[in-house]
Amino acid sequence: MARLREFDIDEVMEAVINAFWERGYEATSLADLMAVTGLQKGSIYKAFGDKRSLFLKALQAYLDRLYSLTREALGNPSPERAIAAWFQLLSDTAAQPGETKGCFAINSLIEMAPHDPDVAKMLEYQYSRIGKLLETAIANGQKAGIFRQDLSAQQLQQMLLITANGTLASSRAAFLKPHLPNITESVLAVLRA
Repeated sequence: MARLREFDIDEVMEAVINAFWERGYEATSLADLMAVTGLQKGSIYKAFGDKRSLFLKALQAYLDRLYSLTREALGNPSPERAIAAWFQLLSDTAAQPGETKGCFAINSLIEMAPHDPDVAKMLEYQYSRIGKLLETAIANGQKAGIFRQDLSAQQLQQMLLITANGTLASSRAAFLKPHLPNITESVLAVLRA
């Protein structure tokens, strides 16, 4: 008779996400993962596979959560409010006092994507699906005459994604945090017609 799992997979995954997020892939050891999950090595391997497989599952769970929050923020029928809600979500997250772990996706982009094709592919897909949501909101704002039309919706969404990445990467430096709350209004000023 097979033994039942004696742990909450969601709680374990949350602990794993936070471990990789805080330390990065290379600096997170199996001993670290055992400590944060309370699981033994055999249980981790049986449930998730090796360290890399566990990292990929953790990153995917994080990306799915981030996409869901983005979709919710950009779902506002007002294009201006949608973009404002999304950037406010990012800047509020980035500006949290005492937090300097940045964004798990951006950290993974820097640490892993240059030499891990699977991580690069996951992040490319994430950028694509968030980019489509942004482009739709921008195009709707252009049609309504709210947003500038001298640049295409695609060009503007690319600018917003790069700005978002910079915002999230900057959150790792405490001295930049005071500037992050102003980013939403600055982005809207650039977008307005």
